[in-house]
Amino acid sequence: MKKLYWVLLMLSAILYALPFLWSDQLWWSIFIFPIPLLYLTHTEDLSFIHGYVWGCIVFLLHLNGGIYVVVRLAHESWLIGIMLGIMMVLYQALFPALLFLCTTIVVRFFAIQSPILRLCMWLIALALFIFWTDQYCLWMFGIKEGYPLMHPLLPLAQQPCLLMLLPIVGKQVLTVLFLLVPSSCVVLLWYKNYTALLFFVCTTIPWLLCWCVGATQIKQPVWYKHIKSLPCMAHSTVDNPIVTIKIIAHQLKKIIEQYPHTTVIVMPESALNVTDFESKPALLQLWNEHCLGKAVHLIFGTCRWKEDNYYNSLHWVYNGVLQECFDKKHAMLITERLSEWMNSDCMRTIYFKNGLSITRSCNDRIQLSILDTIFVPYICSELFFNELPDDNYGRAPIIAIVNDTLLLDSYIQKLLVLLARLRAMQWQRDVVYVSYGRSVFIDISGVVTEINE
Repeated sequence: MKKLYWVLLMLSAILYALPFLWSDQLWWSIFIFPIPLLYLTHTEDLSFIHGYVWGCIVFLLHLNGGIYVVVRLAHESWLIGIMLGIMMVLYQALFPALLFLCTTIVVRFFAIQSPILRLCMWLIALALFIFWTDQYCLWMFGIKEGYPLMHPLLPLAQQPCLLMLLPIVGKQVLTVLFLLVPSSCVVLLWYKNYTALLFFVCTTIPWLLCWCVGATQIKQPVWYKHIKSLPCMAHSTVDNPIVTIKIIAHQLKKIIEQYPHTTVIVMPESALNVTDFESKPALLQLWNEHCLGKAVHLIFGTCRWKEDNYYNSLHWVYNGVLQECFDKKHAMLITERLSEWMNSDCMRTIYFKNGLSITRSCNDRIQLSILDTIFVPYICSELFFNELPDDNYGRAPIIAIVNDTLLLDSYIQKLLVLLARLRAMQWQRDVVYVSYGRSVFIDISGVVTEINE
């Protein structure tokens, strides 16, 4: 029996990762992962060590792409990157271990014998684990935030019709509805009677109805057809600013010639290695109407210095003139910032070029008045790590510029697009998503349209 429950425990952990690692094919299997774990609760009291093993497997599989990035960024100091990755997995596994222990203590203290009540206790524990991971698990690194790429609703964004209820009932309630499906499967496996079957049917009806109704047909806004992207990476490798700007100008002209109706061209986060455009107005004149053949709006990411702080910024240029800059308000762990306990000369030398980390800004989110529409800029992790929008512009569409150069062709790159789709549905905001790997328009129902078609 012990061998069996260890097999079920590890199977649950593996099944939790599969729909994230292969989201295109296995998104549907996210409903299965709680079943082996919850099935055990009928007869077994799961301990701290059970939770720790389960957590280690879960986080090792889920975070393997992130660990690879940390190791890769460390270059010759790759061993430090591996140690950081292992420490992260071992630390994150502590919470499910404590959760398993506390749940077992509560069950024993109140002498809960009813399998249904025990199942309810473990459902609450699983819901707490999901909430903690999504909202708080990275608190030890200096900011109250979680890791949103592990939320079980995320793979379902592959079929956005399944998330139709998200803007209506909210993310937490929909998560509960999600967990009721595998729990009803467990009850059916336990009892195999008509009552259990009825419970299973009731928990699956909301999802089946959403599937049958299908994706909501939303009238697409006219403006998105006037937006194109330039995700090319070549210009970031040139050291001469004039050469960089001329290379981009040549590529911009090709886009305008291919799509004459283009009014806005968006480039990803960190698209340029040229800084401080505010002091280089003559350089931007190479992107004016005379040079490109048409006056266009250009939106791109690069860095800039301001009051001795180094910011990751979004720049808005029109007809060769800088209109506005917006400095990123969220700094990504390792790639842009270090927590206080990691912030040493050694770590800065390893992970930051010239020892420069990104400063988190406190500026208000700006408006981009383009195409008779107000757009709101979000820079990469600002879209992913904000549970709610941090602007006051209602349902104004979002232009999100993303740097996924370290994630190209990986499962995380696909998860970022899925998370952007989930945010579009959750916030009920159209999203123009531009990265090096994907350039898409996402409407409020989560439907994706390629920009450069």
